[in-house]
Amino acid sequence: MRIGPLLAILGAGLRRNLAVTSAVVITAAVCLGLLGAGLLLRAEVRTVDRYLLDQLEVVIDLTDDITPAQRAALVDDLDADPAVLAVRYEDKRQVYERFRRDFRASPDVVAGVGPADLPAALRLRLVDPRAGDELLLAYTGRDGVEAVRDQRALLKPLYRVLDGFSVAAFTLAAVQAAASSMLIYTMIRVSAHARRRETAIMRLVGATNAAIRAPFVLESALSGLAGGLVAAGALVVTKIFLVDGRFARQTTFPLFGWDAVWLTSGAVLLIGTLAAASMAHLALRRHLHV
Repeated sequence: MRIGPLLAILGAGLRRNLAVTSAVVITAAVCLGLLGAGLLLRAEVRTVDRYLLDQLEVVIDLTDDITPAQRAALVDDLDADPAVLAVRYEDKRQVYERFRRDFRASPDVVAGVGPADLPAALRLRLVDPRAGDELLLAYTGRDGVEAVRDQRALLKPLYRVLDGFSVAAFTLAAVQAAASSMLIYTMIRVSAHARRRETAIMRLVGATNAAIRAPFVLESALSGLAGGLVAAGALVVTKIFLVDGRFARQTTFPLFGWDAVWLTSGAVLLIGTLAAASMAHLALRRHLHV
């Protein structure tokens, strides 16, 4: 089919089903916006994880009665361990100074603790920071070892919160996707019924199935694309005013960059267009048998 008549049929179909098309665009935009939010939350988890991998350590707290020989043997074993990149010893005074820095925002907590209350420690940098669990099992219970702490465990609540938001966003997106699919299905049925005479005439003059199907599929694909554009715009606005505006004031963790926004926006546009076109194709095969 030539492009001119195809565009004319497409325009007429969109005008004829403007209300249903608008509903499809809005529902698709909500669905794709939630999908994009979930993808950006996953990008934030990866950003935080990459940032912290270079800074987190495994800490071995030493008992007060550890002997110099026991400490030397422990350090020698750690130096020989291929998983350990570097070992640093901190005495009670150094541990206390670190504690004061970490809890400077809570003076009441600092006031109740003295240098004698905190154990000396060995701080380990690992070749692979994800291997902390293996060291915890290997050195817990050794002579002179009070406890082994993997600092990554402190971040598990943060990861759980971010993952929870991601799952919630994906779940809501799935629900909205079901609603969008039903609306697209309904739109195609309404459009096919309204144009049944045109379709019959096209069959009589020898039009191919692809030529009959093209206006309907394009109509649905444009609705999905429009919903994707609205969702992508919402993601950009969120990045500007929420992430770079409000959340940028915190200095604890880095935030995902514009590359994640553009990648997510592209995925949202592609998924919205292809999913809508595929749903239209399915509806046509069932109701128009083309």
